[in-house]
Amino acid sequence: MTNNLLLDDQLSKLNEINYDGDDVLKQQRLGAIAVNQLVTNFALTKHEDDLELIAFVLVRLKDLQVRDYAMGLVTGENIDQQFNLWYWLMSTAPKGYIAPVACIFAACAYESGESDLAHKALDNAFADQISYPLAVLLRRVFFSGWPAQSFAQCAPSFTQRFVHLFLGVVFNY
Repeated sequence: MTNNLLLDDQLSKLNEINYDGDDVLKQQRLGAIAVNQLVTNFALTKHEDDLELIAFVLVRLKDLQVRDYAMGLVTGENIDQQFNLWYWLMSTAPKGYIAPVACIFAACAYESGESDLAHKALDNAFADQISYPLAVLLRRVFFSGWPAQSFAQCAPSFTQRFVHLFLGVVFNY
């Protein structure tokens, strides 16, 4: 409970990206960097104690570009670690911040062949935001029986586009 109060305190200090402002790309870059830091830290310790970092990531995951970037980080080599990270963060996130994380976890679970967990994660997303667009899309994909391998092949393109457009790194497609 104490961690939730401390996390709520950190979240109260942050603002979502102001899309009318001049620093949208900078804020998205900082969001991607924070996601990378969270992924790195979690890989080393299997948890994260930096509540400022957790709060910043949760707020930035409300940005579609940052969320899609995070979803695209999942690969065949790191899927177990990503699965654990996004499950942990989904369990940690307070109401109002669950939907993006639950969708990322749902995608990991689906790619891992854990369709029941994927659907339960989407239930969490809908409980947080009743018509969260990515949750609606993922629910359709999962019910369509689209093979997890096909889904997994699409995700890296999210990250590659983000990195190219917002971070200035060019990939050879």
